[in-house]
Amino acid sequence: MVKQTESLISAYHNYLVNNMLSPGFYVGAPDSATDFYFLADMMLPGEMTPPISARLYDSSGTVLLELESNSITENPRHCVFETTPQGFRIVCPPDELVLDVNTQRFANGYFTRIKAKLYDSNKMLRMEPSYEGIQVYGEACLALDAPFEFHKP
Repeated sequence: MVKQTESLISAYHNYLVNNMLSPGFYVGAPDSATDFYFLADMMLPGEMTPPISARLYDSSGTVLLELESNSITENPRHCVFETTPQGFRIVCPPDELVLDVNTQRFANGYFTRIKAKLYDSNKMLRMEPSYEGIQVYGEACLALDAPFEFHKP
């Protein structure tokens, strides 16, 4: 028997995650005050940049930064946010690429590719590049059906 996976597809904007198109997804625990998370939120009609929020750790379990809707809010490792022609990237000293977000515009909408190798505070790999998209591991929601609403304690 063939295993089927359900995917929601947006007519306006999608990411490629776990070999499926998705209008938005998250990995980890976005509502936690301290745990790892990566949220690639839905991009609504009229918007041209996908909102990315995250609490990122390095491979040794140390906090790198916190990102809220494409803006760094906490930055203990002095990472640099760089805009690119089709998105942005985050680089941490010494020249370590942490995250690359590249959004392509098409006649009817947008498609975003994410490149990142991300770990949680327990040094577990949670996300890594896979072909043209991203592969996620562990607790995740692979298809949002509405923009994410934070409910942090």
